[in-house]
Amino acid sequence: MSEGKDESSFAKAMDDEKKESIWKFYFQARWQTALSVHFLVAATYLVLFYIGNIWVALKFVFFSIMTSARLLGLEFALWAVIFELTVMVPVFTSWYAIFLLPKIWRGKYKKPQKIFLTVLMLMLIPIIITITDGIARFALETEVLREFAVFHNIEL
Repeated sequence: MSEGKDESSFAKAMDDEKKESIWKFYFQARWQTALSVHFLVAATYLVLFYIGNIWVALKFVFFSIMTSARLLGLEFALWAVIFELTVMVPVFTSWYAIFLLPKIWRGKYKKPQKIFLTVLMLMLIPIIITITDGIARFALETEVLREFAVFHNIEL
């Protein structure tokens, strides 16, 4: 019986260590902390900036489901899928970036690989966010979705 308790307390300690490890990574007593904290602030800002997209996506899905499929049509469904997928990417990309940086630097990579992956991540994440946000806005402005979005007051 105590063995099961020890295992569960070990698992809980590991979970607590993982939760702390993100904070320990970003707030260390080293000069790199200045860079990592700026990254954390920027990524957190993007998460908060795009968090409204989750509400927009849920609202869009709700009104789509409540409206007859025959009235909306196949073209609407295809553009709606594109909109739904691209409207969620900026939020989750920003969120994942917060956890990706510590994963890179705590991985078993050599220092040049860590630097390369960090620079690659810092270049790709804004590109991904910009492209998907643009596609979502374009999809919402298509003739098929525009009337639906205006009628149900759905805006980005």
